[in-house]
Amino acid sequence: MRVNSVNPSELFRQYVVRPKIEVEQTASVSDKTELTDSAKTFSAALKAAQESMEARSPEEMSHINNVAEQIRNNTYFVPGYKVAEKILGQ
Repeated sequence: MRVNSVNPSELFRQYVVRPKIEVEQTASVSDKTELTDSAKTFSAALKAAQESMEARSPEEMSHINNVAEQIRNNTYFVPGYKVAEKILGQ
């Protein structure tokens, strides 16, 4: 029993090499790009964050690197009451 049998002449017709058709494409001079307001806001925030990272004092950078190292080593710990204080805005 054959399921979904295909006529051999139909298969041959699908794989016959057809001549290429050349299509002329002219370059569009009126192409332009616009960013959404969200993208502009994100770009400005990213730039501000990068500038603030460059303006950090050596002490701040040392603290940031220390915390990053603790996170990598799975030794960073924040007490639950401090998390609760931040959530409650205290």
